[in-house]
Amino acid sequence: MTGFGRGTSDNSRAFADVELRTVNGKGLGFKLRLPSERMELEPKIESLLRKGLSRGNLQGNFRVRLLNRRASSIDHKLLRGYLKEWRALEKELGLERKDPNLSELLAMPGAIETTPETSLDTKAAARALTEATRVALQALLQAREAEGGRLKKELNRLIAKLEKLSAHAQKRAPFARKEAATRFETRAQEVWAAGGNEDSLDLSRELVVLAEKSDVQEELSRLDIHLSRLNEILLQGGACGREIEFLIQECHREITTLGNKSSDARLSELVVAMKVIAGQLKEQVANVE
Repeated sequence: MTGFGRGTSDNSRAFADVELRTVNGKGLGFKLRLPSERMELEPKIESLLRKGLSRGNLQGNFRVRLLNRRASSIDHKLLRGYLKEWRALEKELGLERKDPNLSELLAMPGAIETTPETSLDTKAAARALTEATRVALQALLQAREAEGGRLKKELNRLIAKLEKLSAHAQKRAPFARKEAATRFETRAQEVWAAGGNEDSLDLSRELVVLAEKSDVQEELSRLDIHLSRLNEILLQGGACGREIEFLIQECHREITTLGNKSSDARLSELVVAMKVIAGQLKEQVANVE
């Protein structure tokens, strides 16, 4: 399910800003972009996110800034040494003298000495990052809940259409079976008459088998059961994406069998329409938690 959430948090020593985005996914996957110096917090952050999410691909961007950290120091003596060596090498190689600019000197190894982070800073950064993640997760869940409400309406609409088509198929099924039986009997009698044989018990048994094979009542009954269960799940709410996905697969299976068994033109039209709706349901359920 798609969604976005952002959260910030600060304390006396650190400020954190977190952005979370989710897109559709069959399972639960994470792509967390933490600052290199905060990578040890990844298991804790992932555990926190798993408490609120069960499906989808999540991308997280995490930023932390220490508020009272002393500025990095520049080693002036080392830079003067670099400059001296630079000029000496230019003279030795017979090059035109061209001093490096300050940026080039500062890029030299060891020119800037970063102030070590204290343990208090590290703990403060961890607290700020964890709290900002909680705030972002809550915002993300609210966004996904709103999206879920819209998806629920669409799923209910599609299920209602499928139920209506199934009801039409239920009404048509007895007539289709009767017509099929009549066609089988007429064709069988023609074959037997051409061979000079009369009706027999074997023919009657064969007609019964053919009639049973064209009976789609069992598929329609199972389809109605699956649709009823879908309505129950949507009414209950919660994390239900996987069960809905399974039931829609079962609905599609029954519809396909229905189409394979029936030779009735009207039922075939209904099967095509039901397959279209089942396909739309499959696309929508990919967005469900």
